[in-house]
Amino acid sequence: MASAGSSRGGSNVTALASKLYEECRNNFSPDHLFYQQDLIGLGIIPNNDLALLLQCTQSLVDQKLFRLLHGKDDRLAWKVISQEDAEKLQNLSPDESLVYNVIHSTGRTGIWVRAIGNRTNLHKMILDKCLKSLENKNYIKAVRNVKFPNRKMYMLAGLTPSEDVTGGAWFTDGVLDANFINALAGFVELYISRRSWYEVPSEQRNKRQKTSTGEAITKKEPTEKEYLPYPAGYQGYPTVTQITAEVNKTGVTPVMMGEESISQLLQMLCYDNKLIAMNNDQVYKAVRKPNAIKSGAAAETAEKEGQLGKNGMTESPCGQCPVFKLCIPGGAVSPETCEYFDPWLEKAFGF
Repeated sequence: MASAGSSRGGSNVTALASKLYEECRNNFSPDHLFYQQDLIGLGIIPNNDLALLLQCTQSLVDQKLFRLLHGKDDRLAWKVISQEDAEKLQNLSPDESLVYNVIHSTGRTGIWVRAIGNRTNLHKMILDKCLKSLENKNYIKAVRNVKFPNRKMYMLAGLTPSEDVTGGAWFTDGVLDANFINALAGFVELYISRRSWYEVPSEQRNKRQKTSTGEAITKKEPTEKEYLPYPAGYQGYPTVTQITAEVNKTGVTPVMMGEESISQLLQMLCYDNKLIAMNNDQVYKAVRKPNAIKSGAAAETAEKEGQLGKNGMTESPCGQCPVFKLCIPGGAVSPETCEYFDPWLEKAFGF
């Protein structure tokens, strides 16, 4: 009879534990911590029997469906484990399960391999074997922390490292991506500049061009664009939110940028004296006019591509002109009437 009663008691614990697990999983977030009073308050344990509750929670811990943790004030707490993760843990050795739980507890931050050893008290050879096994099973992965590049760190394979680990959008594989930063900084500065300066209608100018017959004709062309600052009280300077939305809308970056990352970029541009933060850093104004930004970018591109600075005579149309010796100011062939010189200047310098 004692054996039968024990069997019935075990069945009762299993049934209550299953009901407790389903209630916690279906009505609470995966990150929710449950304390004893929380579980008693669910109304599943008869007569609020604390001893019976502890039997049920221990049963769930043994099945890897609950994880035992230390919550506030060092009180015991439990966290629900999904069926999928529970199946993973059931297939692990005790040492592997111990290592997995330590890595799991660090979330998206990850943990240094030496810290894992300190928390598990496992011998280095056993720890290395567990880490290799978990990595081969794709349960964990090695990550690179930009703050500690020489430390080997691990986190769960299904998680995305936090920005504290990766360095955010400005790092690629743990290395600062200077080209990406400069390109995005140029885009942001130009966008803000177009909201900081307004274009004045340009006047027409006379330009003489030489035709194929040798005659000189006069064409009217607009003068260089002129920009003026907006008057005091202007409310159109962009905010961080607007700048971030513009960056993400245009697709100039391969990833979606957050306001925090854009704020860091704006701060850098302010340090470089390219932007001015106004209204307690609520809005931003560009120092340079749009045409000045474009000219600077064109000159940089030309220099990088080797278009300038090698040999002026071979790069310019003059060096390849068959009538170069006849070209004099005011003559039949002159720099003023050359149809090739101005397009070359525009391409090379962004005029």
